[in-house]
Amino acid sequence: MKSRAVAIAALVSLISLSAPVTPGEAGCGCQKPPPPLAAIRPAFASPGNTVTLFAPGIRDGVTYSVQFVGESAGSTQAAPKVFAKATTRRDFADSVNKAQLVVRAPDLPPGPTRVIVSGGYTEVLRVPAADFTMLQRPLVLPEADGLTIADCYRAAVGADGTVYLPVDISAIDEHMLFSGIGWTYPLLFEGYDIVIYNTQGVLMQLLGPEQANIFGIADPGSPHSFELIYDRHEFQTYRAEHAHEGGYGLDPTDPQWHSDGTRHVDHDHLVIAIQGIVEFEGVPSPGVTPPFTMDIATVLPDDSSGPAATTTIPWSDECAAATTGMADDNNEDGDD
Repeated sequence: MKSRAVAIAALVSLISLSAPVTPGEAGCGCQKPPPPLAAIRPAFASPGNTVTLFAPGIRDGVTYSVQFVGESAGSTQAAPKVFAKATTRRDFADSVNKAQLVVRAPDLPPGPTRVIVSGGYTEVLRVPAADFTMLQRPLVLPEADGLTIADCYRAAVGADGTVYLPVDISAIDEHMLFSGIGWTYPLLFEGYDIVIYNTQGVLMQLLGPEQANIFGIADPGSPHSFELIYDRHEFQTYRAEHAHEGGYGLDPTDPQWHSDGTRHVDHDHLVIAIQGIVEFEGVPSPGVTPPFTMDIATVLPDDSSGPAATTTIPWSDECAAATTGMADDNNEDGDD
């Protein structure tokens, strides 16, 4: 396994390739195109995230049942129904007032998931599993030089083979460099295979030749994934603009909008979507990846201070259970 000290050095070296960030680029950051119209938005969610549902049969003031049904590896798992009252408000996508249902995504395994909305005994909307993916919970990253390691990590894979990696960077205001890698999961990709969304479904960043000064891809060798290095500018200006200045304070009746009527775009909760291939296998199978170690290094290039701290998160006990099972199998002859 490659030393992460080398990865951090690679992050720091990226500074020399980075173009200076102008105040305008580090400003509000809310001038992003809205997500496209869809029956469900966003098209993915971690447990507890909000999703919004639209259908011609949804009426203001009426209570509907909503059920999420996961479909992975040939089996289904249904979450308990939740009930929500439709309300009319501005649609974040087109600014038109319309009836919509807002619910929180349930705690279901990652992977393609269908969603059924019913009013009484009448079904008013069915979102196919190809159009919605349940995600794993986000990795929370600190504003510090360090390593965040998720042991026995498993990532959601959508119906089209897209691998999703949600992250919570709400603690980070400073200019930050990130490096991410999946040990023992050989996911291969190029910059144009990567799209960064937020949890509102807004497309935040496409990576390609025009963005070559803010990202890099390295190959640590099989059986590991490619390594993505990303340079994110400071967001202190963005936060200051959302305090009280310039009309960017949030609308208390609907925090998806500013008090001046413009959209508020969340830069704190992101989803990295990778349409790569698994070495020797091809497009990842829908559902969830095999367990691997997810490793994200963070560096404050403008104020790097001392040795990096390491935070290890035991993501699940699947790997320990597998190890225990192997030990039990090896002891079947009754030896102590």
